[in-house]
Amino acid sequence: MGKIHILDEETINKIAAGEVIERPASIVKELVENSIDAGATAISIEIQEGGKSYINVSDNGCGIMKEDTEQVFFRHATSKINDSGDIGGISTLGFRGEAMASIAAVAEVELLTKAEEDASGSHVIIKGGKLVQNKSVGYPTGTSVTVRNLFFNTPARLKFLKSDISEQGAIVDIIEKLAMTNTGISMKLTVNNKVVLHTPGNGDLLSVILCIYGKNIAGAMLLLEYSNDIISKEGYIGKPEIARGNSTYMTFSVNNRYIKNRMLSEAVKQAYKTLLMNNRYPFSIININIKSEMTDVNVHPTKQEVKFSDERAVFNTLYLAVKNCLSSSSLIYEYLENMPESQEIPPAAFENRNSYQPPQVSFDQLSFGKEAAAPQIESYKKQYDYDRKPEAHRNQFNNQISIIGQLFGTYILGQKDDVFYLIDQHAAHERIMFEYIKEKYNEKSISVQELMMPIIIELSPAEKVLYVENSLIFQNLGFEIEWFGEGTLAIRAVPILMGEPCTGEFFNNILDSIKESGSSTSSPLESIIISMACKNSIKAGDTITPEEISVLLERLMNTSQPYTCPHGRPTIITMSKYELEKKFKRIV
Repeated sequence: MGKIHILDEETINKIAAGEVIERPASIVKELVENSIDAGATAISIEIQEGGKSYINVSDNGCGIMKEDTEQVFFRHATSKINDSGDIGGISTLGFRGEAMASIAAVAEVELLTKAEEDASGSHVIIKGGKLVQNKSVGYPTGTSVTVRNLFFNTPARLKFLKSDISEQGAIVDIIEKLAMTNTGISMKLTVNNKVVLHTPGNGDLLSVILCIYGKNIAGAMLLLEYSNDIISKEGYIGKPEIARGNSTYMTFSVNNRYIKNRMLSEAVKQAYKTLLMNNRYPFSIININIKSEMTDVNVHPTKQEVKFSDERAVFNTLYLAVKNCLSSSSLIYEYLENMPESQEIPPAAFENRNSYQPPQVSFDQLSFGKEAAAPQIESYKKQYDYDRKPEAHRNQFNNQISIIGQLFGTYILGQKDDVFYLIDQHAAHERIMFEYIKEKYNEKSISVQELMMPIIIELSPAEKVLYVENSLIFQNLGFEIEWFGEGTLAIRAVPILMGEPCTGEFFNNILDSIKESGSSTSSPLESIIISMACKNSIKAGDTITPEEISVLLERLMNTSQPYTCPHGRPTIITMSKYELEKKFKRIV
């Protein structure tokens, strides 16, 4: 007798459930996405004990027809597609027909539902994948799914779940993500009989951000909008001051489907270069609208991974959209406590009975043929580089700020109307020097000073390899270098930066920067230029005259990004008169 045999249906369902249902948050995600696909305008989620013992998701969507209430629990049973030809044009969040069967295989499931066209609703109970009850009941149009005793029949899976608090946190996180990517739906999350989140469902993303993260975060968000004949992007990105210590606050969706994608994260991080300090990540909520046939969502059972037919086009447009938004916005660090309080959120409108209509996105004619297979960034720049003059807020800052003086020989004090300014003189000069050196390097126009006596530099074997690999960088920076033995260099000429010739110590600093760039997100060249800018900038404690302060601020405001130094530290911090008077208790 052979050793290979066909598994029974119950075992197959339990194995399949493991791919889709990893934890309670997986169930919540699948059920809420079903509600979204059903055209719901209000969704209520309730959980107990981190979702292990009780999960309920109710909506006011189109409901399930009476004859479909048992089929919905069959594997690969779905109303979203008819055949394989429909997969390429998916406009719904679900389509695989695996979620309900997977949930029912490992839990006790109760379904209450009614379709608009049915006279009565249905009450279905499934336990461990087996039908227990299916009867007619009175119920309003919509659906309610209750899941109890998760993994009751697979105790090995149950013991691998984390604590109630951890599982609860995962559920809250996924609901926040779904709420931000579906702003037209009111979502109410109740944890252990306490409402922890209730979004208005008014279609305004900023209102959802306010509900979830509060007024300080909402007040530091910048509106991101961009569209062309290929793709459109919309959402909000955060000012550098609200950057986080990990990437979990970078939220992306494609056609309102929440996804995880490293390429999109990298595009946003690259746009924030020199605006954030090391190991800081931008705060962003961005939705990408693109024709569904240009994406592949059938990558993983959870449908959180998406492939694009032209990743470079998506990367380039996202990078430039974020870069342009940051460049055209004031990024001065400021107190945000004056932002108006959020308005009272209306209760979820479960009486709404709108039928489901898949979202439609209009696009111009386009082709992703060979010609568009690998577009360069330059091909998109034209759509951003409209006559970009210094922004009005920069000119006003420079022309109207009244300089008070210097504090601790480090900070420049200024005042404009009812706003008090603190400018870090080293960070400000570092930004100026960074952009000056970068421009000179790109133009290969760095001034050079020939030396009467060469500077002799002795290299270790490792430093010798490093120099040989990067000798072109030194050449373009203006160094004239010859070998003076096996491991010795003779520097015949050095670059002049802001009127001062560089030294041999500076050469060693560049080598160190190249060595350190291996563990940095910046390129070796960028790290070198940042190091050059830092070493040649005004230092903390240096006294500068009012005339020098005026020139410094004028040059700072003429840089492409005057609000941070190349390391990502702020150059300017403001405090309003109102905030200052609150500190002195003049205002209570």
